[in-house]
Amino acid sequence: MTLSFGPSWQRELWASPFSLRFQLDDGDYFGRYVTKFTNSFDRARAIARMALPTERVVAVIGAYPDPSREINAEWHGWVTGTGFEHLANLGVSTDAASDRWRGYWHPDDEDDRDAEPCDQCAVSLDWEKADILIWNQVAHDLGVAPAAPIFAKLVDVERGVCVYVYDDRGMDVTALTKEPLSQLYIQANDWLLDYDRARMSAAFEA
Repeated sequence: MTLSFGPSWQRELWASPFSLRFQLDDGDYFGRYVTKFTNSFDRARAIARMALPTERVVAVIGAYPDPSREINAEWHGWVTGTGFEHLANLGVSTDAASDRWRGYWHPDDEDDRDAEPCDQCAVSLDWEKADILIWNQVAHDLGVAPAAPIFAKLVDVERGVCVYVYDDRGMDVTALTKEPLSQLYIQANDWLLDYDRARMSAAFEA
């Protein structure tokens, strides 16, 4: 099963039971933010490469609707410019995007009166550029700079796999079918979030 892009591209993934949730932060790093960041970043990169074993990946990138309204926007330098422009300053250009659309970042945001749709695009990247997106996702909640006001997910269109590092604490790897993640479930089992193990076991050991 393959993925196709547009405002509803995530709907089938959102409903799939074949989702692995990983813990990136191993515990108490109080006062040691550098270690907290580097450990989470390194683990996220390792899992992403296991989930997407290819030289290039497709990144789905969404720009914050209005970066200037974000907390610490002035400190980040987001008072002017779009999320895509700030991302280009980090080294990831979206000029060669294969698809562009506008929609909600999470499928259930449609029912949230406070949620806003955002401009999104799909662009093919090598891992050097994909690592910048992973850095960005891990960095936000920790206040690490530089960072761009964007959301990002890495996908394998043909295998129907999506990697989402949502912050320094964890990441989800979801597939439309069981087979693409069966080996990852075994290889990275020690990093799975204990809270969700019963659900994941039911899906991948049935």
